[in-house]
Amino acid sequence: MPSESRYLARRMEFFKSFGITIALGVLFAVSILIMVKGSGLLSTVPFFAYLAGFIYIFARYGLLPPADDHH
Repeated sequence: MPSESRYLARRMEFFKSFGITIALGVLFAVSILIMVKGSGLLSTVPFFAYLAGFIYIFARYGLLPPADDHH
């Protein structure tokens, strides 16, 4: 049964990454909406905060090699 638990773990990893992608997309849309609807320079703060957060998340987790890849 170890292969079944490994399969379930990979499925959960897919759904977790899919959920994070959807959440990032919603946050991106909200930050653009605030920037478009707002007035002045202060309305750009959520967009740049999102951009900095996305770059950090991508650099921290998106560039990692797979756990079973031992170079």
